[in-house]
Amino acid sequence: MSEESSLLDRDQDPGPDADDSSAPASASKGLGEWIVAAAVLALGAVVLLDGLGQRQSTSASGIGAGFMPTVVGALLLVLGVVLAVQLARGRRGEAEQAEGDVDVSHTHWTALAIAAAGLLFFLFTVEPLGFIPATTVMFYLISLAMGSRRYLIAAVIALVTASVIFFAFTKLLSIDLPAGVLEGLI
Repeated sequence: MSEESSLLDRDQDPGPDADDSSAPASASKGLGEWIVAAAVLALGAVVLLDGLGQRQSTSASGIGAGFMPTVVGALLLVLGVVLAVQLARGRRGEAEQAEGDVDVSHTHWTALAIAAAGLLFFLFTVEPLGFIPATTVMFYLISLAMGSRRYLIAAVIALVTASVIFFAFTKLLSIDLPAGVLEGLI
């Protein structure tokens, strides 16, 4: 009977919580969390330096354009330090329960790179191309990163969304957004 139970134990799936000592130790385990902590620190430093570099206020309140970026940058720096300290102490985040067949056990670097490319595209092309074309491409790339495979529908939704945002800001709120190559057409 002992032999039969050992055969049954060997055939059963140990499950996700089982400790498999034969698996090689992953050197990149937790690397994504360290990258997030470093990114929060870097973003905090950039925002803080930008806020400190703004002109001093000449208003009676003394609160100028650099006040909020300085506050947000300082808070991001504190958050980045807290994240790094927690990681150094071995307190890692736990993957949340995902819906469907989503794998949350590893970072999806390709999707992250596509989304980052969309944001960088927007950053560098919003002035020369204009808000609508730059935002359309950004929204489209982010939808691809999120898993959309309906390419035409994603492109149409990106264009419509960018256009609605542009016209809402420029016509309803009277906030100028760059028209770029569409100057004179819209």
